[in-house]
Amino acid sequence: MKLDFHAPLNSSGPLTRLDPRWLVVATVAFVLLVVATPPTAWRAFVIEGLVLSFFMGLSGLSPRTLLRRWLAFLVLVVFLAAMVALGRSRSAGQGAIFEVFAGVVAKNGLAFGAMLILGGVLPFPRLLGALSRLGIPAVLVTTLHFMERYVHVLIDELGRMLQARRARNFRRSGRLDWGILGGLLGVLFVRAMERGERVHAAMLARGWDGTIGALDLDTDGADLA
Repeated sequence: MKLDFHAPLNSSGPLTRLDPRWLVVATVAFVLLVVATPPTAWRAFVIEGLVLSFFMGLSGLSPRTLLRRWLAFLVLVVFLAAMVALGRSRSAGQGAIFEVFAGVVAKNGLAFGAMLILGGVLPFPRLLGALSRLGIPAVLVTTLHFMERYVHVLIDELGRMLQARRARNFRRSGRLDWGILGGLLGVLFVRAMERGERVHAAMLARGWDGTIGALDLDTDGADLA
């Protein structure tokens, strides 16, 4: 089962030659600036969008690929923005509801666009190395490392479960109802927990001390530990 959203973007732009720590700090600062922008400050949103477009050009990433991944995330953002706007329907007029909806969509769209650029410019091992050297707790960096390593295993496991379901339960419609989907997710969660316990026991048997040594070096020669 292929997870296209997780596939690397293979950037070759000027941003790839910068220190990963500066890229992380700049991205976080941009996201905080977007979050702090008032929902009705559309001029500020336009300026932030232009800045994001400028760095997108420097990243050397494919605009089509970025747009496809951004639109996939925007579907969820629109749904959440509608829920937030409807929640304010009793205390605000129709115009204010639309402003809240548009503001939530604009903020999340810009912030996610910045994260997409960061993820496309920095391979995940370099990103973890930058986080480690910025002082992020080692337990969080280690957790992210294992999450990235085993997400493919869980996706393949889910694919095998779906194939087994189709082989044992013939249906003309390819749609998956909520009851079956909930059962599949529950079984996947149990299998993930069991796999995690087995992997942890095997790591302890091999001398695991809580640090990760890696051959994927960043630009300064520091590993993930």
